[in-house]
Amino acid sequence: MFTVLGTSLVLFMVVYAEKKGWVDKSKVRMIMQIGMNAGILGSLLYFLYTLSSFLPFL
Repeated sequence: MFTVLGTSLVLFMVVYAEKKGWVDKSKVRMIMQIGMNAGILGSLLYFLYTLSSFLPFL
């Protein structure tokens, strides 16, 4: 739960910084894409880890 709250706080702060003009849109886009890719990869790895407890050959 704290991970979700922390991630959403970071994303809201990035959007706030972009609206204030502290960072440009290309940097925000890159940060968002890296964050989404990391989240997808983490979810996939966790799924494989959970699946390996049911299938010992993984």
